[in-house]
Amino acid sequence: TGGAQWYFQAAIDADADVYLTGEISEAQYHLANETDTAFIAAGHHATERCGIQALGKALAQQFDVEVQFFDEHNPA
Repeated sequence: TGGAQWYFQAAIDADADVYLTGEISEAQYHLANETDTAFIAAGHHATERCGIQALGKALAQQFDVEVQFFDEHNPA
């Protein structure tokens, strides 16, 4: 998610075909073009929603509690 763009070089070194993260910086744009490695910056909100919802579901099942997820639109 956020800040993981700095691990892009490690992914390239590991022969990744695609790298998915929450954000991009200018350096990663150029590195993706130079190495022909796909880089997807899907935004913090989009990439962080699934994990917290999965955690809520697991907690609800494990502890028999009600969990609610409140989604707030955020394009970042």
